[in-house]
Amino acid sequence: MRRQLIPEQYFDFSEKPTLKVVLEYRQKYEALSEVLDANPDLLTLAHRDWARLLSTSPEGRSGYTSEQLLRALLVMFLEGDSYRDVVIRIDTSEFLRHFVRLGLKATMDFTFLSKALGALSPETLAAMNQVLATSAVATGQIRGEKERLDSTVYETNIHYPTDSSLLWDSFRTLSRHLRQIQKEFPSLGLDHRFHDKKAKKLATFIARHASSKRKKTLRQVKRHYRLLIARVRWIHGVGQTVLAQLQALGETAADLAHYLPLVAQIISQADQRVLQGVQVPADQKLYSLFEEHTELLQRGKARKPIEFGHKVLLAQTGEKFIHHYQVLPQRREDVELLAPALEAHQQLFGHYPDVLAADKGFYESMEQIHSLQADIRTVAIAKKGRRTAEEEERETTEAFVLGQRFRAGVEGSISVLKRAFKLGCCLFKGFTHYATSVGLAVLCHNLVLLTRL
Repeated sequence: MRRQLIPEQYFDFSEKPTLKVVLEYRQKYEALSEVLDANPDLLTLAHRDWARLLSTSPEGRSGYTSEQLLRALLVMFLEGDSYRDVVIRIDTSEFLRHFVRLGLKATMDFTFLSKALGALSPETLAAMNQVLATSAVATGQIRGEKERLDSTVYETNIHYPTDSSLLWDSFRTLSRHLRQIQKEFPSLGLDHRFHDKKAKKLATFIARHASSKRKKTLRQVKRHYRLLIARVRWIHGVGQTVLAQLQALGETAADLAHYLPLVAQIISQADQRVLQGVQVPADQKLYSLFEEHTELLQRGKARKPIEFGHKVLLAQTGEKFIHHYQVLPQRREDVELLAPALEAHQQLFGHYPDVLAADKGFYESMEQIHSLQADIRTVAIAKKGRRTAEEEERETTEAFVLGQRFRAGVEGSISVLKRAFKLGCCLFKGFTHYATSVGLAVLCHNLVLLTRL
């Protein structure tokens, strides 16, 4: 089994800094280390996943401890590094090696760090954040008098999903896997020539001329679409035949089996939209072959009217501590997320907040506001649409104005998560790792915050 930690401590042999900025940098990590040591349950929760999924030797192993893995991942999110960059940063810094508690051991490989993150479940990260919140309440670092809510979009790492680009992604992906199968299983007698360049030329022509206003050019675009769809449909049929042959031999082709139904959906939506002129509903479209969980979100933002990813709800206390977050696999309106957030606040603090602040997206009706005011003194949620004199008076009171000013602070926290804690664009594959990265970003945000309270 993987060891949780090594009780022996090593001396920090790094030179003492003379620059103020370096001193502050080290003080931040020293304070983080103290918070981690004061909350051993954080490590225990992470160790459960790693002991179950990373350790396979029944005799035990002298590899990296769960504490070293957790601290290395925290450094990666705190510094906004990739897997490769963070192992270089740790290996070349005596101070960070001391923080990670590597001692005299060599730094772990970036591939192993990737496996460690993949073994952490979103539920484990949610539990770790809950443990940290409970500890902060017990020590009096956070209080439940105020709560503010907002949602943001954590974008997935995809290109803009046009029909032609998705069809080209489908063709080149299937042709790559089928070529590999031809090499691994020569007994199947596969001798297909896929002509990737021809498919790429069709997709390139469509991309260059799809926005043309000339009717002749648009007819050519539609003709190229028809040819491209036919080629992708052909290679999809070849893939189905090859998969059936492999299954008959008792072999598996997990990647091919994964992509075939997705390619079928891309062919169907391109055929309906382009050739048949049928509008496909947004929630029934596939926006990426590689991040198939991606959703299209229209939130009315001036700079980004359309975003591709998932909505993330954040609930903060007056001290900016994120005590509750929710990663939504399917799009939901903000007003539906209000009740779970208030329930999480009540369970953590034992009471509802005195001040609840949120934007208009969380407004449903005045009946909702009156219901909330039975338990909450100030409900700073503005009404949508026209207001009566009584409603106008409610929104001009000093308590409401102060509540809305308090609400505006959550925008700054969202900006910090995106800029400083890798929540701008998800570079991790799959929804599970997507949700895990949100949990790690929130954990890092809260750890840094507690070092300042």
